[in-house]
Amino acid sequence: MTHAGDVRDGTVPMVVTVVIPARDAAATLQLQLEALDRQEGDVRFGVIVVDNGSTDGTGAMAAAHRSSRYSLQVVQEPAAGVNHARNAGIAAAPEGLVLLCDADDEVSPQWVAQMAAAAAPGIWLAGVVDYAALNSRRTRLQWGAGVRSSCITPEPFVDRTFGGNCGFHRSTWESSGRFDDSLSGTGDETEFFERAYAAGFRQRWVPDAVIAYRLRPGLRNMCRQRYRQGRNLVRMMSRSADEASLAVDRRATVRALVKLMVVSPTYLFTSSRRYSWLGSFCRHVGRLAGHRAVVTA
Repeated sequence: MTHAGDVRDGTVPMVVTVVIPARDAAATLQLQLEALDRQEGDVRFGVIVVDNGSTDGTGAMAAAHRSSRYSLQVVQEPAAGVNHARNAGIAAAPEGLVLLCDADDEVSPQWVAQMAAAAAPGIWLAGVVDYAALNSRRTRLQWGAGVRSSCITPEPFVDRTFGGNCGFHRSTWESSGRFDDSLSGTGDETEFFERAYAAGFRQRWVPDAVIAYRLRPGLRNMCRQRYRQGRNLVRMMSRSADEASLAVDRRATVRALVKLMVVSPTYLFTSSRRYSWLGSFCRHVGRLAGHRAVVTA
């Protein structure tokens, strides 16, 4: 697969590759590929779709897509998990700039151009997430999502890089280590960027690199994601924290759950407060489950 990049200094081309993890995404992937078809500017890029063990024909649909804007390659990764898929796609990409987006979202027309223009050695790129374009007001209320994500100063490191809208040189992935494929769900990218930060890389906010983000509607989906978020946070903590610190956090988690139960009646009067309470409860239950897994491991 041949990629060509935009010419940054008139002589040296930068190779740009978009990697899209996709598991059972036949219903939405076509929209993402068409959004990439509509990319503006003169940045040339390739696309790698990683079929992550799909059973709905995702890989065949992607392979059948024809674009005059970019070349497309489909990579098979049967091991389930978004980080398995990300690693497989990045491993298949040539050296250069790697951009990550998800199969159920839609990139804005200037997304590739804005990310490529911001790329530089020693940094990774963090774009903006638009929650309003693809989601109903009710769904955004359930998730506690506003209209758009905002920038938080990354010094010291703050987790504000979305795995579905980010970019970095492939060498960053090689030197920092692959995405942790034992993590899946909300926060699955956090551990990677924490390691990148520790290795000396820094985040660069790209405010005009916007992706319309599709939240999964329904309380069940929100609760599942919050639970995974809590569980993943403890998994990440267990790699660097000592036993005493984990014990302190475990006790704090139990206290937080008890407090949530005590104050629950005050959260019943408005929908937004009920959803906020439920999300917090599920996240803390996930943390407690994570602690139990650490103890029994």
